[in-house]
This record gives sequence, C-alpha cells and structure tokens, in this order.
Amino acid sequence: MSNNDKRFNPEKRHNLLSEERQARWNPPQFLQQFAIQPAQTALDLGCGPGFWTLPLADIVGSAGTVWALDVSQEMLDTLVEQQPPVHVIPVKSELPEIDLATAVADFIWAAFVYHEVEGNLAAEMWRVARPGGQAAILEWRPDAETQSGPPGDHRVWPDQVKLALAQAGFTQVIEAWRDADAYVITARKGENHVK
Repeated sequence: MSNNDKRFNPEKRHNLLSEERQARWNPPQFLQQFAIQPAQTALDLGCGPGFWTLPLADIVGSAGTVWALDVSQEMLDTLVEQQPPVHVIPVKSELPEIDLATAVADFIWAAFVYHEVEGNLAAEMWRVARPGGQAAILEWRPDAETQSGPPGDHRVWPDQVKLALAQAGFTQVIEAWRDADAYVITARKGENHVK
C-alpha cells in the first residue's frame, strides 16, 4: 500500500473544518495540554486546511512562527483562503522529508498524519526539533470504538509510535492522552543531544 492510498483526499478538505469536528476536538483547548509558549516556533505537519494551524498561531502569537506543512497545494490554498496571520508560513513538502532547516521548531504537531507516512518521519521530526523541543503525535487507535478516521489497517499502535520516536533520539516518550478513539504520544529532544 502506497502513501497515496493512505492520504486524506484533498477534495474532502472542507470536512476537516466542520463544526462537528470543531466540537469533537476543540483545538484551542486540546492544545493547552502541551504548554506551548508565546514567541515559540511551531510546526504543524500535515496541516491540511489549518484546523490546528490557526489555534497554534493564536498560542504562539505574533512574536512566534507556525510552519504549516502539507503535501497538498489544495490544502494549503484552503488555509490561505482563511487569511491566517502573517506568522503562519505555508510550506509544500512531501513527507517523510520535512523541507525545513535543522533545529528550527520548539513544538512539532502531527495530527492524524503519522499513519499516512511511510519511512522514518520520527527521524525528520527529531532533526527539525530544537534542543529541548517537544513533539506530539495525535493518532487514531486501531482498537477505536467508533468508525471515525481512516480504515483500521491504516492505523498505528501507540507502542509503534513510541518506539519510532525513541529510536530517532527523542526522550521522555510517553502516551500523554487517550480516549475511546485516539491517543497522543509526546516526546522531547534532549537539551544537549547531538546525534
């Protein structure tokens, strides 16, 4: 199965901004658990039309930066149509490669994108994270109770994500949150960690 078979169809991108999805995830509140600070640089991997990007931009404020990265120009165009603040920078890039310099992000957010990417995305996340930076991956549980999200055979288990992050060099790799459908794995790049 190729990456393209697992990708969210960009023709359905407006579904990602629905009121139902806003109510389900409440991004401004959900992102509070990560202690993201004003003036930090955040990276939204697989940003889509900006569901998480715009709340991240609010949190880091005008002194911060949000790199909004997606493979789909249609997704990025939809983000731009929402007139994001100037500190949101759209980037078209094909994952697992992240088309950014090394050690630029204080916070890396990957919501429902990890399962779509073959190859070592965790190593690229480690590369672009600043020392002391945090990565957070939100994914669908393979044993979810509802049919939300991708087919079951596209999903990854929390232990698979934790292992990949640890092998990439991240520390403090934990399952930070879970509900009946999804989970979050967080990790940190050591302050003095050079690979």
